[in-house]
Amino acid sequence: MKKALAILMVLALVASAATAEITFGAWGRGLFAVSDTGASGAKSVAENKVSWGGAPRIGFTVAGSSDNVGFVLEMKGDDGDITANDQQFIWVKPMDMVKLSLGRVQDDTLRGNAAFGSWNWDRAFGDGATGEDFTFSRLSTGSLESALFNNNQGLIAALTPVENLFVGVAVRDINNQGNPWGNQPGATNQTATIMNRIQAAFGYTIADVGQIRAQIIRNPASWKADGTVDKNLDTIEIAFKYTGMENLYVDAGFRMWSDDKVTEKKQISIYGNYKMDALTAHASTRIDLNGKMDTFDASGDMGLYVGAGIDYALDGGVAVAADVRYTNEIMDGSKDAKTTVFAGVTKGFSNGLIGAGFEVAAKTDTGYSIPVRFEYWF
Repeated sequence: MKKALAILMVLALVASAATAEITFGAWGRGLFAVSDTGASGAKSVAENKVSWGGAPRIGFTVAGSSDNVGFVLEMKGDDGDITANDQQFIWVKPMDMVKLSLGRVQDDTLRGNAAFGSWNWDRAFGDGATGEDFTFSRLSTGSLESALFNNNQGLIAALTPVENLFVGVAVRDINNQGNPWGNQPGATNQTATIMNRIQAAFGYTIADVGQIRAQIIRNPASWKADGTVDKNLDTIEIAFKYTGMENLYVDAGFRMWSDDKVTEKKQISIYGNYKMDALTAHASTRIDLNGKMDTFDASGDMGLYVGAGIDYALDGGVAVAADVRYTNEIMDGSKDAKTTVFAGVTKGFSNGLIGAGFEVAAKTDTGYSIPVRFEYWF
């Protein structure tokens, strides 16, 4: 009898362990780039960097998951120091339709993505303004502009109450870590200020048509002496992703801000791609309908960006890519418009790639970059 009970206990432990696991993943990218800004007196320089600047990204992730509980720990060792990367959080699913994540969290369920061409290479000489949040921003616990890439402490509730509906609510920067006005008299993380830090988003997928999304991202802009928020500068976003035609993807977003005394800008962003066998064609555009406070010359003129590119897959894991982009002086915030051109080739392997490219950025001066790209994923 005792032997039978012992066997049953072992089987129960094995069964419970079978639904839980610890996983290890990794992603990183680095560029060896030779570049010259073209400015008077500038010299050619060689450097190790990553697409968005700084040292090459050497990242890895440890994650644990079971049916109802898990954790995510993202780390990086970019420049000789092992430090935290974007996310470190605990998640719990008290029921199938609810997932709660506590810590530094990002949720990309509704995020727009316009990453192609030079965005994946040396952005300083190519595309540095579109990328993954082009049409619709990610859900995160960060504050203000850093919310897209550098979180603070917070809580995200992800709800799926019915099929095809996603609702996300984030309590952002709950410890008041990333608020640039945090040193103002009275600026605190009082419970009374929680609603001023909320991000609330929803998305609904219409079968064989696409997905509609909307959200408000609340950000405290000034504080009262008692530690509560005086005014907010909130971002409002609406987007629609069309997926009703095979091989065609189109995502269009509208963005505005709640305080027209700070900015009157209204922003329209569109990205699309079309796949034809080995060829993928990309196109993106953004229009800023500006108030006078948003423009370089205070004219209130329209800001404009347009870009187009192609990817083509060859045999043996070889792929080529190219793009051209134009940003007018209002959108670029300078006296001159900017045009960038990129071409590159990569050789892919089972867990990474190597490639070389050439980029030209023409504005007041004409500069170039020759990046060699290293990338891995596990």
